[in-house]
Amino acid sequence: MFAFRTLDVFTRQPFGGNPLCVFPEARNIPEKHFQPIAREMNLSETVFVLPGKNHADYILRIFTPARELAFAGHPIVGTAAALADILDFSESGSLIFQVPAGDVPVTLRRDDDLWWAGFDLPRRPEEGPPPPPGAALAEALGLEEGMLGTDFAGFSAGTPFLLIPLRSREALSHCRIQMQAFEATLASYWAPEIMPFFQEGTTIHARMFAPRLGIAEDPATGGAAAALCGWLARKAKDGKHQYTMYQGQDMGRPSRIDLEFECKNGSVVSAQISGTSVPMSRGSLRIP
Repeated sequence: MFAFRTLDVFTRQPFGGNPLCVFPEARNIPEKHFQPIAREMNLSETVFVLPGKNHADYILRIFTPARELAFAGHPIVGTAAALADILDFSESGSLIFQVPAGDVPVTLRRDDDLWWAGFDLPRRPEEGPPPPPGAALAEALGLEEGMLGTDFAGFSAGTPFLLIPLRSREALSHCRIQMQAFEATLASYWAPEIMPFFQEGTTIHARMFAPRLGIAEDPATGGAAAALCGWLARKAKDGKHQYTMYQGQDMGRPSRIDLEFECKNGSVVSAQISGTSVPMSRGSLRIP
């Protein structure tokens, strides 16, 4: 039997945020079972924690129900919170995780009876190839083309996302993935995981759809927030900037992700994604 924990990540309320399953002692789980276990858990991501190498404290293997990811934000924040409890951190602490995208330094601190965790991006966000035209994107989202803003682009800080600004919060609520149009337009694009969003100053309202990963809609996506730093930096003044991203409201799982980045000449120099996690359950899984 192998122990696991679940947490709701990027929230302060139970049943909010993005659920995560963490296997904190995964060294004896055969690797061939990682993907089947993630399908069994059927959450956005399941994390397998392995002993670290070199200067990393732990190696993280992150799986959606469909495949392994090189990088994802909510598994890093939630796993850090789970390990802080297991390691009996007092009021603060730090960890270094190793994921396929690179090393991820994480800072932790107590926030009342919860753990807040913030991590530095393993890679600076990079822009990908030009996305499909707006009319095709609108069709894939079930929207009229006039509901889309301009300057949609693909960015990646480890996992690529197509970022699609919208003209209103109402348009965001109206998004419904049209699978036939999605397959025709986006399934083969560099960043088929799509995040439509509406910006009000330093507040971002977002949704994220990832059918290719087996995720119809994600309630909180740290990797997409990391990619968004690259999009925001293109028009930002040199210096430090802070944004708050709200996601999951249209799913009934409200979440909050805090973004902070420093940019120069339209590019991200450094960035941090942070949030709070709520422990929800503990259990064990039998593996044949």
